[in-house]
Amino acid sequence: MNHADIGTITVRGGVVLRASPAREPCFRVVEDQARMAKFPDGSLEHRREMLHGDLNEEVQSLEIAAQSLVDFPDAPWDIRLQLARQCWDEVRHARAFLARLIELGGHKGEFPIINQEWGVVCMFDSLVGRLAVQNRLFEGGSLDVLKQGVEVLTGWGDPTTAEILDAVAADEVQHVRFANGWLERLRKEDPRSLLKAIAAMDALRQWSLALTPPEMKMEHDIPVNVEDRRDAGFTVE
Repeated sequence: MNHADIGTITVRGGVVLRASPAREPCFRVVEDQARMAKFPDGSLEHRREMLHGDLNEEVQSLEIAAQSLVDFPDAPWDIRLQLARQCWDEVRHARAFLARLIELGGHKGEFPIINQEWGVVCMFDSLVGRLAVQNRLFEGGSLDVLKQGVEVLTGWGDPTTAEILDAVAADEVQHVRFANGWLERLRKEDPRSLLKAIAAMDALRQWSLALTPPEMKMEHDIPVNVEDRRDAGFTVE
């Protein structure tokens, strides 16, 4: 893919990302994490903002998977089938988060959104690079976040939202598993192809340092969700 053929934006740290996908007029799209809304932990506003962000994250995951189907029509059929199934899953997740947001008195566009995940992943011109970053790294990381979210929301007295996160996590395991499986197969059949995955992950590390606001770099680490990561095909190493 020639980056000249797609719209791009320059954001924090001079990082060039793919321009945001279209959003309904009710949404206010920002380009910097520092401009996202912040509320006291556990407050109603905070829980609504979390759901609002989760809704947009699921839409981005849908868009990334769908865009990959468009951009890589010659990819192996089994991978295209898994991406299509992922699109279906992400739609269900987005609907669940939106329904819960409305139940808590919220609405679409209530808070700013950021499409950084799309902007990063869709800059990579190989399917192996996108799966390594989106499915292995981002969605792999979401397994940790979702488990912690279930525990935190239960502690806040919101078991309904916790149950939604738990159900989403079950699907995310498969999204990570099929990418890990394909990458492992490539490691054995065509090791050189993994150079694109390694380059994509290296680029992500550099971009992450530039994109993260200083005040967010000191936040505590999220515990590793060992059980779900093992089910998703990660090894101890």
